[in-house]
Amino acid sequence: MKLSQITTFAAGCGLAAATVIDTRHLLKRWNYDVCLKDCTLAGIPMPDKNTFQLPLEGFRSEQCPPTFAGPQDAPLATSTVCLDFVGTYLYFNFTSFPGYTMTSAVVTWQVMGNIDTPSTWTSPPPTTTVDCTPGSAGGYVCRLAFSDILQVPSTTSIVDLMAGMCPNTDREAQGLYLEFSGEIVPVGGGAPITLQQQFPCTSRASDGTCLAWDTSYAYTEISYRCSSCNVSPCPSTTSSSMIASSTTTSSTTSSSTTSSTTSSTTTTSSSSSSSSSSTTSTTSTTSSAPPSLKTCGFGTVFGYENPVGGVQKSTTLNTQSGQGCNRWGWYETPTVAELQGGISGPLYVGAGGNDITKAVNVGIWVATANAQGRVTVTYLLNPPYALGEVHINLVCLPLAKCAPGQYTYNAGAIPNLPTWSNPTPLVYPTCSGGSKAALIVHAAVNILTVTATCPPPTAV
Repeated sequence: MKLSQITTFAAGCGLAAATVIDTRHLLKRWNYDVCLKDCTLAGIPMPDKNTFQLPLEGFRSEQCPPTFAGPQDAPLATSTVCLDFVGTYLYFNFTSFPGYTMTSAVVTWQVMGNIDTPSTWTSPPPTTTVDCTPGSAGGYVCRLAFSDILQVPSTTSIVDLMAGMCPNTDREAQGLYLEFSGEIVPVGGGAPITLQQQFPCTSRASDGTCLAWDTSYAYTEISYRCSSCNVSPCPSTTSSSMIASSTTTSSTTSSSTTSSTTSSTTTTSSSSSSSSSSTTSTTSTTSSAPPSLKTCGFGTVFGYENPVGGVQKSTTLNTQSGQGCNRWGWYETPTVAELQGGISGPLYVGAGGNDITKAVNVGIWVATANAQGRVTVTYLLNPPYALGEVHINLVCLPLAKCAPGQYTYNAGAIPNLPTWSNPTPLVYPTCSGGSKAALIVHAAVNILTVTATCPPPTAV
C-alpha cells in the first residue's frame, strides 16, 4: 500500500488495519493514555484516536490524511499527517517525504462545532495556526491543547476538558477545519517546494485508491467520536467500628444512672437503681491513589503488508529454509521505487500459523527510502502497547537466518516507547542473479497495565 493511501482503521482493528472503511458508527476503543493512568476517570467519555473521519468524504475513516508537494495532478512527493490524542493535546505528526528534507510545517485550525448539530457549525476557512517542531525520522510534530480548542483556561480540570471535547458523551463529538502546509527541499539541494493537505476525494477505486478530487477546497474537515474510559475503577477500603459501653451506680436514698457512648452522656434520678447501655457504629470509605502502570511482556510483533487488488504483498517466513525460519511471521520484497513511495501495514502479535484472525493488532509500521535508496522503518504502536526491542532485516533472498537477533538492525532495552525509527537509514542491498531484497519488520512488545499481576504473553 502506498504511504499516501494509508487510511485510519476501524477501532476494532486499531491503527493498523489498512482496509478501507466508510462508516460513522465505528467500534469503540479506549487505548488512551489519560484513561490508562487514572482510575478515577473510569467511565468518563474521552476522545478516541481510532475514530477520526472525513466529513467531506461521507465520514470516511482516516487517521492519516495524505499530503503532497508540487502540482496536485503530478505531485513530486507524497506523505501523510497522522492525528493522535496524547494527554490533553491533539497531536499532528507530519511524516517525511522520501528524497526530500522537510524544513517547516504548520497546522491552521478552527473548531467546526458539535458534529451532531450542523446548524451550529462555524464557517471556514480556518485562521489560527499551530507551529510545529522537528520530530523523528525527518518529520515534524505539532500539538494543539484541548484548552485552546475549547477556549477555556489551561488550568481547567481533566474531567471538564473531556466533557467539552465529548459534548455528546460516548458517541460522535467535535469537528475541526484544518489546513496543513510547509516546505520541503530536495536532499541534494534545490528550491523549496510547498506541501499541503490533499483535496477531498470524490471518487475511489475498489481498493480505495482516489481517482478524482475536489480542488475547490483549500482546507479539510476532520471529526472524531468519544469512547468511555474502560479502566477499572479505583479500589475502595471500608472500615467499621462498633463501640458499646454500660455504666450503673446505685444508692439507698437516690439512684443515678449514667449511660456513656462515644457521642453523648445523660444523667437521670429516681427512687431506684437502673442501668443503661448503648452502641455506636461508624463507617468510613476512602479511595486509594491511582495505581502505577506495570510493564508486562506481551509478545512478538511482525509487520504485515495487506494485499493490494487481491495480490499478496507479504510472504511467510516458513517458505524459506534458513535457520530459524520454520515459524510464523512474514517478509516483504519491496523495490527501491516502492520504498521511495512508502509502504506500510499492521503490526501483529500472536498470529500463530500465520493466521491474522488470531492475532492482536498493536499498531502500524511504515518503511520509506530516501533519494539514495537508504531505508528507514518507523513503528507506531497503540496504547497500552510499547516497544521493548526492535529488529529489522534487509537482505537478499534466500534468507539464511530468521532469528531476530541476527538481523541487519537491532535495538534492545527500548524504554517502553510507542514510536521508534532506526536512526541510521539502512542500505538497500544489491542482489545478484535476479534475487530480490527482503524486508522483515520485527519487535518485542510490552503492555502497560494497572493489574497486580502480568497476563501470560500472547506469543513468542
